[in-house]
Amino acid sequence: MKPGLGDELLLRQMPHSIEAEQSVLGAMLIDPRCIPEVIEALTADDFYLQANRDIYETMYGMFNFSLTIDPVTVLEQMRQNGVYQEERSRSYILQLMEITPTAANVMEYAAIVKDKTLLRRVAETAGELTVLVQEGTDSAQAVLEAAEQKIYAIRQGRNP
Repeated sequence: MKPGLGDELLLRQMPHSIEAEQSVLGAMLIDPRCIPEVIEALTADDFYLQANRDIYETMYGMFNFSLTIDPVTVLEQMRQNGVYQEERSRSYILQLMEITPTAANVMEYAAIVKDKTLLRRVAETAGELTVLVQEGTDSAQAVLEAAEQKIYAIRQGRNP
């Protein structure tokens, strides 16, 4: 049986790069000296996967309190924050470090993560604008102005 259009839409994922997200986190664990630069470039919301977001938020909080960041301390902090999963967290943290090619390219990985975030924001905004058009309650001019404001907000690095 051929999937319908609705099924096809459900199968599509929003833009993201698991490899780039994992490599950013792995680099932060391998070489904590890169953390200030990463924190300047990314927020937790830039991470598509919840597990990656949890790890980033943990390291971000630790950095703000000048705590030592390494696999052991991050795992302990995740326990304290209630985001530690007994069967998964430890192996995932180790996996992040193993699969990260090098910490030297962390800002290239961060740029990929940020690019995917912007694409998600554009897609979300397109969906919101489609709803406005379909509702038919606003004039074309009003929808166009809303579109301009939302795209401008994305361009400025804000959530529309």
